[in-house]
Amino acid sequence: MTPPRCILFAGVGGQGVLSAARILGEAAHHSGIAVAVSQLHGMSQRGGAVQATVLIGASERLHPGGAPVDVLVGLELIESLRAAHRLDKGSVALVSRWLLPPRGFGGVPAPEQVLAELRARAGTVIEVDAPSLADRAGSRAAVNSVMLGALSRLASLPFGPDEILAAMRGGAGAELSEVNRRAFALGAQAAPEAGDRSRSIALPSARAGKTRSP
Repeated sequence: MTPPRCILFAGVGGQGVLSAARILGEAAHHSGIAVAVSQLHGMSQRGGAVQATVLIGASERLHPGGAPVDVLVGLELIESLRAAHRLDKGSVALVSRWLLPPRGFGGVPAPEQVLAELRARAGTVIEVDAPSLADRAGSRAAVNSVMLGALSRLASLPFGPDEILAAMRGGAGAELSEVNRRAFALGAQAAPEAGDRSRSIALPSARAGKTRSP
């Protein structure tokens, strides 16, 4: 039986947060693993805060909203910071160094301030320069593909990159765009190079003494 894993995606509308969560859920489903995917809150219009959760290994009900997650995949730094309360020392924070302050947001923190707060809360923090990698792939819109590639290397998921790529293609015989294919590959290549903190890249085993409600 697959131990439950709760993966939280956080970002802003237009970054493909919901698409990334759906793709990960489809990869689990097509691997024969129970999965639940849900938008937690926020508006998916461009610029609005968006969070989505993927619970792998259970499907009856979603992870309680305030419980720690196993992995935070942050596509934007301020939204990663907003989600920091969901981290504990058993969590991995995989974050893009993209800072998109919302309109009217005062006192925008520097990227290093955000990363310092994440390091104080999570067991492992891994930084990915996703905007630059997406640009190299051919489109800034491919940031979510970069982060899925990084996630495929960093998380001890019960399936691998091939299953995620198949879900990205979206159906039998469908072709994945060259931009998204390159973005995924660049994310996977960059993850082990994200700094000393990335050397411990496997997720911790199910936490002893903690019960994860599906």
